[in-house]
Amino acid sequence: MIKDNKTGKIRQIKKPRVEPNGINQHYLSLADGFKWAKWLLLVVLILFVLIELILNSKQITLDNISYLLRYIDIQNSTNPSKSEFPAEFDDASSVCYYRNNIVVLERTKIGIYDVNGRKNYNQTLTYSNPVLDASNQYILTYDLGANKLDIFNSFSQVYQYTGDTPVYNAKITDKGNVVYVTTEPGYKSAVKVMDSGFNEIYRCFFYKDYIVDADIDDNAKNLVTAGFSAANGDYVSTITMYQTNSEEVKKTISVVGEQPYGVKLNLNGFCAVLENEIKFYNTDGDEVSSYNFAYRKIQSMLLTANYSAVVLNEKTLGSDSRILIFDASGNVLYDNVVSSEIMDIKFSEDNNFLYFLARTGLYKVDIKQKIFELVTNQYDDTTDCIVYANDKNIFLSGLVKINIIKADVRQNTDSTDNTDS
Repeated sequence: MIKDNKTGKIRQIKKPRVEPNGINQHYLSLADGFKWAKWLLLVVLILFVLIELILNSKQITLDNISYLLRYIDIQNSTNPSKSEFPAEFDDASSVCYYRNNIVVLERTKIGIYDVNGRKNYNQTLTYSNPVLDASNQYILTYDLGANKLDIFNSFSQVYQYTGDTPVYNAKITDKGNVVYVTTEPGYKSAVKVMDSGFNEIYRCFFYKDYIVDADIDDNAKNLVTAGFSAANGDYVSTITMYQTNSEEVKKTISVVGEQPYGVKLNLNGFCAVLENEIKFYNTDGDEVSSYNFAYRKIQSMLLTANYSAVVLNEKTLGSDSRILIFDASGNVLYDNVVSSEIMDIKFSEDNNFLYFLARTGLYKVDIKQKIFELVTNQYDDTTDCIVYANDKNIFLSGLVKINIIKADVRQNTDSTDNTDS
C-alpha cells in the first residue's frame, strides 16, 4: 500500500502476477511481443526484397553486383601457425602479399591464400605473361602485351578491363587509383589514369616515345612517365611530369645515350633509374642528386616512396653484387659488395631493413646501422622470391611452397656464411 500525497488516501498497488516457475508475467508478455515483432520485420524484409527484385530487375546486373562486392573484404589471421604451406605455381607465377593474404598469379588462374595456407579465392584466367601488383586496397593483374587487366579484392573480382589496346605496365595505389601504359592508333604509347571507382580521369599520348614506366601518387594528382626514342643513332630518354587536373605538361626532362628502366614518385619528388645511373628530382623536376653505375649492369631494383635500392653486377665475370640503398633525396645510405648473385630484394614493412635473397641464404641489411647478417638458409631449394617482410614474419616463395621465417629469431643454419662484406 502507498499513501497519496494529494488526497491523503491509502491506495493498494497491484503486483504483477508471477508464474509458479518464478517468471514475471509482465516481462513474459514483453518477450512474446518482441518475438512476434522480429518475425514480422523478417517477413516485411523478405517482401521488400522480392518487390524490389520484381520492380528493378533491369538494374540488377553483374556490374552492379561487382560494385557492391568491391567494398566487402575478408580479414584473415595475422599470425601464421605454420612454417610453410604448399601452393600452386607454374613457371611464370608472380607472388605478392595483400592484407594478410598470399596471392599467386599463374597463366591459368589466380589463387588467394591466407597466411596459414587456406585458399580463400580461386579464379580461372587466360594469361600468357602474367604480371601482379597489389596495394592496401586491391590486387591488380595484367597480361603483359595483351588487352587483359583485372582487379580483385580478397574474395572477388571487382573490375575487368574491356579495352582493345594492350597493357604494357600497370600500378595501383593504396587508395585504389590505377595508372597503366597502353597504345592508341597514331601514337607510340598512351598512359591512362583511373580513379578508385575505375573511371578514367586522365590520359596522355606520345607520338615518338615508347613508355616503359609510369607512376602516380596515392591521390592520383601527380603523374610521371619514363620513355625513350631514337635520334641520330642514339637513345633519348624522356621523363615527363604531369598534374592530372591540367592538360599542360608540367616538365619534360631529356637524357641522351641511355634507356630508362623505371620511375617512382617519392617523398622528395621522384627518382628515375636509367641504363647507367639513377637520378633524383624534386617536386619541380629539378635534379638534386645522381649516382653513376660506372657501366655495371643492373641485376635488380626496388623503388619505393621512402627508399630506393639497386643491385649491380660488380664484375663482368663473377657473381659479386653491389647493393646500393638511397633515401628519397638520393643520399647513399648503404653501399656494399657481397660475393654472391642476388635473386631478389624487399624492404621490410617498417622500412628499417632491406632483405636480400642470395644463393647462400636470406640476409637482412639494417639500414640505420649499415650492417647485414644472415637470417637463414633453411627453406625450399626452389625459393627465388621474397614476398613480404614485417617485424614478425618473412614470406618466401619458390615453385613448390610458401616458406614463413620468423623475423625476430635467427635460425640455425647448416652451412657457413660465405657472403663477404
